[in-house]
Amino acid sequence: MKKFHNFKHTALSVALITGLSGAALSTPNVQAAQAGYTNYVTDSVDVPVRRGAGYKFKIQNMLKSGTPVKILKVDEEGWANIEYTRGGKTRTGWMPTSVLQNQPIAAERLQTQIDKTNNVEEQYLAIKQELDTIKERFEIASTELATFKQDKYELTQELNHLKDVSSNAVALDEQNQKMSARLNELENQNAIMREQIDQSEDVIKRQWFLTGAGVLLLGLLVGRFFRPTSKKRRWGEL
Repeated sequence: MKKFHNFKHTALSVALITGLSGAALSTPNVQAAQAGYTNYVTDSVDVPVRRGAGYKFKIQNMLKSGTPVKILKVDEEGWANIEYTRGGKTRTGWMPTSVLQNQPIAAERLQTQIDKTNNVEEQYLAIKQELDTIKERFEIASTELATFKQDKYELTQELNHLKDVSSNAVALDEQNQKMSARLNELENQNAIMREQIDQSEDVIKRQWFLTGAGVLLLGLLVGRFFRPTSKKRRWGEL
């Protein structure tokens, strides 16, 4: 079993040497071979971390695609001394610069872009919902404004009517005052005329009384002076 395990590591090392040797000879995708930059394990395969700078050194860990590592230094043969975190501990190791890149793997970038897109879509939906709410409030406000305009128009008409009525009321009041004054004048004239009528009736009554008295006196006088003389009765005549 141990031999099979060693054979497995040997075969994996040979495969990595065969597949990555050409890439190792090409220009590395590492920023200026300077220390302190964060790179990421390429998304092609899970890459082993070795104890030394070379395929002959033993594999100490396998890093998954997209694992961030910190490059401490890069030697002339294109091996990078890296620092990474495994099991909550900070570890160091070596791997070829050909399997490192200066940006996250495509899957992570895609996921980041998806998250950004989802965030944008959520913001869009929120803005759209807010816009719909604003439109609804605008429609309600427009309806209320139309109602207020109608009420204002009706109140304006009523106010104009009240102004007309008020102006007519002033004219009517003036006419009423004039008519009251004329009525008082007529009542005064009527009272004077009644008093004159009463005085005239008294004069007429006195005149009739005096006329009647004169006629009666005249009758008495006529009867007195024009009464025929009667013969004297003899003594003993019946």
